[in-house]
Amino acid sequence: MESKDFAKQIVEFNKSAAKIGFDTINAFSDQAAKLTDSLIGVVPNVPEEGKKAANMLFEVQQRSLNNLQSYVEEQLDLDWTSQDAPAKSIQALENFSKQAFAQAEDIKKESNELAGKATEQLPKEAKPLVDFWNEAINNGFSLFQDSVSKSFEISKQLLTKEEEVKSAPKAKAARKD
Repeated sequence: MESKDFAKQIVEFNKSAAKIGFDTINAFSDQAAKLTDSLIGVVPNVPEEGKKAANMLFEVQQRSLNNLQSYVEEQLDLDWTSQDAPAKSIQALENFSKQAFAQAEDIKKESNELAGKATEQLPKEAKPLVDFWNEAINNGFSLFQDSVSKSFEISKQLLTKEEEVKSAPKAKAARKD
């Protein structure tokens, strides 16, 4: 068997394994959401915010899983022998990160609303503590998001410089001719 055919079989095996894995995780997630919904429905006095938070958790989890699946499939579809594979890989990872960060923004917005509703039931002295905690988490995440974005920017610059270095000897050789 040729190495090219063997490599192709490995890629196909990995694609199948990824699909089966994601299908399994989706099934578990769906069942967990249904079970949680059923349990919340039977428990008396569950606040509406609790129900909304549980639903939001499973919706965001499903979107995240779909984004991860798209990213993994995109990575498996890359021709890793091509010269532009690293740049395409970084672009795919950056797209995945942007989707994740967009979801995180939705979560921050929803969690701020839920925290606001939840603190209405607490003594007024507790509200500043909840606000401080929520703000600290959101600021920490923003710093993380900024550092990841900066990493992608630096990675792209390095790839560009690497291409310039690789093409410089070819340009010199062409000028000598």
